[in-house]
Parts: sequence; structure tokens; C-alpha cells
Amino acid sequence: MKILTRHILREYLKIYFLSLASLEAIYLVIDSVEKIKNFLSHHAPWSLMGEFFAWRSIEVGFRVIPMSALLATILTLGIASKNHEITAIKAAGISLRKATFPIILVGLLLSGVELALNLWVVPHSYQMTDIILSERINQGKDWSSTVRKNVWFRHGSREIFRIAKIRDGGRTLSGVTIFHRNRHSELHWSITASLLLYENGTWTFHQGERTVFNSDGTLSSSPFNTLSFPLDRRPDDFFIRKTHLSHLTYFQLGRYISLMKANGLPHTNFTVIRDGIIAFSAASFLMVLFAIPFGIREGRQVGIARGFGVALLLSLAYWTLYSMGLALGRGEVIPPLLAAWLANIAVFLVGVGLISSMNRV
Repeated sequence: MKILTRHILREYLKIYFLSLASLEAIYLVIDSVEKIKNFLSHHAPWSLMGEFFAWRSIEVGFRVIPMSALLATILTLGIASKNHEITAIKAAGISLRKATFPIILVGLLLSGVELALNLWVVPHSYQMTDIILSERINQGKDWSSTVRKNVWFRHGSREIFRIAKIRDGGRTLSGVTIFHRNRHSELHWSITASLLLYENGTWTFHQGERTVFNSDGTLSSSPFNTLSFPLDRRPDDFFIRKTHLSHLTYFQLGRYISLMKANGLPHTNFTVIRDGIIAFSAASFLMVLFAIPFGIREGRQVGIARGFGVALLLSLAYWTLYSMGLALGRGEVIPPLLAAWLANIAVFLVGVGLISSMNRV
């Protein structure tokens, strides 16, 4: 069995890495045709274009990992069938489930790699390509060097902030006013300050006045030079680069969801995307599980063109179901967790059902 395992793994990995390199090259060539014109029109240096495509290759590599696993599984088993190896395995009394178990283990390993990439590497590469395109090539300005004006937000359940200007990457808030309501939703006190600065990990008001609205209708004011305030936001929360929601990291999404929950704001979109980061990482394992019966069923008819076509159709089917699940979750038709895992559950059940009947093929 060890000899058979080594043989299957060797053939599988050889085809897998060839498929991965080929699919990534095809994707990058198509993508470069669309981007090069934009680069040249802005006279972007070659070094900057090289940096962009270096980060882009990480994104593309992540995207094609599941399809590469799918294509490698179909081709490996198809070639084995053409060479009568599947027949020999059956004749030796070895079940096809045991023979293909090493491929399933590789699928699990690839899903682990996908998870690590999706948690720490891929979102950063997304953000770097966004920065290079919007700020360095299209000559846009970094958000951290611009000024945002007239920003309102709620802090907790009783306080409302009004900020005239946000500068220095969110570390300097100018013209700040806080309105605090009591439990009866009546105005209880307010703070007005010229500055709210982020210093040594805490927020401090500078040159302001605190006004208390007494129940008898009178006011009492007390000016101050500095006053610390327990604001549960960081400078980054005021200055987020223009980026797609799906380009945020799992941990950034989790922080924004916590802030939205604390402020009573809707957070379904963020929750669906966050759960999808974990769910999509299982794609490689599921593609392998789904492809094994197809590779054996197609048998001697499998060729590179036919295998690629089957892999493309199955990948599109999975991606369509995955996108449909996310759309249902965003529309609050189904819970976010179920929305993220809907495609995985469907593919897993179909894959297990096909594999359970594989020995009868």
C-alpha cells in the first residue's frame, strides 16, 4: 500500500503543480492585457508594474488553488485509468476509497494552506494592489494625508459625536462635540473641544468645555485644558483606505462587526464576508472530494482538454452556488453562517454520496 500511495502522490503532485502554474500564467496574461494600457497611460515605471504583478500573483495563486486541485484529481485518475492502473488496483483487492485517500489528504492540506493565506496574506496583497493602482499609478492621494469633514457617529447607546475635521490619519479630530443622553433619552451633558488627540494609546480632549443640563432647566459649564475620554475607536477606524469589503482581513471585519453591534448598527454584510473567509478555504478539499468520482467515471475518455472542461464546469458550479449563498445571506434570507457554508454543505454531501458508490463503478 505504501508503494501505491507514493506512486499516486507523485503523479498527483506533478500534475497539480503543472496545473497551478498553467492556470496562474493564463490568468495573469489575461489580467495584464487589461492593466498594461492603464499603466502606460500614466507613465508608470516598470519597477512599479513589477511590484503590482508580484502582489497580483499571490491573489491569482490563491484563486486557482481549488481549480488546480480539481483538474489534477481528474487528470491523475483519468491517466491511471488509461494505463489500466485502476483495473489493477481493483484486481489486487484494494478499494478505490483507500487508493484515493492520499489525494483527499492533499486536499485537506491545500485547504489548510488556503486558510492561512486567506487570513494573513491574501487580504494584504489585495490592499497593496489597491494602493498601487489608486494612489501610486493613478496618482491618487493617500487617505491618511487628506481631511475628512463633518463626520457624525454614535458611541455606545447614549452618546453622539460630531467631528468637524479628521486629520493625520485619524489621530487628530478637530471641532469635536459630544451629546450624551440619559436613560430617558433627554440631553444630559455635552462636551465641546477644539481638539481630540490620540496620545499614548488614549484619547484626550484639549481646550474644551463640559456643559451639564440640569433637570430644572439650568446649565452648568466647566472649561478644561485637557480631559481623557474612553473612546472605543482607534485612528484606523476613522481613516480606512478605499477598499472592497472582501479585501479586509478576518480580524478587521471582526473588529468592525463588534463596533457595529455595540452601536446598534446593521452588520450582516460584514458578518457574511467574514464567515465566507473561513468557508471558502475548504474549497480545495471539497473540489478533490467532488472530482474523484468524476475522474474514475470518465475513465479512459479523460484527456487534457476534456479534463479542463469538466474542471471548469465544476468550478463554475461551485462558485455560482457559493455566490448565491452569500447573496442570500446579505439579503437576510438565511443566517450568515449558513450562507457562507451553503455551497460547501451541498458539495460535501454530493461528493460523499458519489464516493460511497465508487467501488461499484
